[in-house]
Amino acid sequence: MKTGNRMRIGALAVVAVALLSGCTMGAPGAATSPEATETAPAPVATGELKVGISSREIVNDYNRDIISGAQTLFEKEGGTVTVTNGGGDATKQINDINTLINSGINVLFIELGDPAQLAPVVKKANDAGITVVTAGVGSVVPGAIADAGGDETLMAQMAARALLESMDYQGDLYAFWVPGAPLLETRLRILEAVVADYPQVTLHKEPTDFSPATTQSAMQAILTANPDEGSIAGVWGAYDQMTSGAVQAIQTAGRDEIKSASIDGDRATFSMLYSEGSPFVATVVQNAQLIGELGAQAAIDVRAGKPVGNTVTSAWVATRNNGVAAAEERYGKGIWDEIKLDPAQIASTWPQNQDVVIMQPVTPEN
Repeated sequence: MKTGNRMRIGALAVVAVALLSGCTMGAPGAATSPEATETAPAPVATGELKVGISSREIVNDYNRDIISGAQTLFEKEGGTVTVTNGGGDATKQINDINTLINSGINVLFIELGDPAQLAPVVKKANDAGITVVTAGVGSVVPGAIADAGGDETLMAQMAARALLESMDYQGDLYAFWVPGAPLLETRLRILEAVVADYPQVTLHKEPTDFSPATTQSAMQAILTANPDEGSIAGVWGAYDQMTSGAVQAIQTAGRDEIKSASIDGDRATFSMLYSEGSPFVATVVQNAQLIGELGAQAAIDVRAGKPVGNTVTSAWVATRNNGVAAAEERYGKGIWDEIKLDPAQIASTWPQNQDVVIMQPVTPEN
């Protein structure tokens, strides 16, 4: 039995995967859109770096860490940064962006949002000479130089594999996602594609919203309708915070035969992973801080006349048997004080005998 956790890098050539998922590899694809070629774009605003960061919501580590990564790098470059929070309201986010544009910024960093709704305000920013970069949108909005994020297709496949393995590739699987959210739609689409190869798995799609409480209520109803042990094999959630609602419902019902997995690797996820009686068996961790840094660096490079580099972050699977190293790879050893867990106690209960395998998409240079 292995006793250590060796970090290994998995390098994947994923050009086709990127096309399927709509993730950008750093190429400013919006430049070829009809909107971009109808009129000459305004000159890029130069001078003192003034940045506006607009987030659709700031509710979890994914949001906070993307913003922190971007803000830290912009400020390191001598910039001033204004951050707005849409509170989950798409209309407020658009209004926030308009306010930022009118405030005299020369870089606009948008975290989350619907590409179609963002397109008009991105064009307005372009017309004002503002460099625009997005993060976590799931596709490049016309006029934005890049969309920084994780490889959604890759991460969704990793999560699906971990969950199906824990289910022994059979049984009823319930999947929670938010319809219309581009990243979450991609994650669900990949889950469906993977499940299609296993006829003994029956997938039930359960639409929800961004509130864990809504997912918890829906899961309670599913448990009530399926009271027999074995009637539910697995529960998948499009991201960790949403999934936490389903996990709580399963724990309360004492249905420890059910397995659950998700994506993002928030700090609180590791508490959920090691909670007594938790059905949660795996998450795919992505470096959200790095997403913010990559997006910010893309904007800085464009202002300096340089090409946009890679804007896709790395990812790895965390289970109970590699969770200590997986958490520390993302957050450092200080995470245990933050979430009030003892890694030595974890290791005594769950042998840390699985490697952390870091997956990083590799694409050809332009």
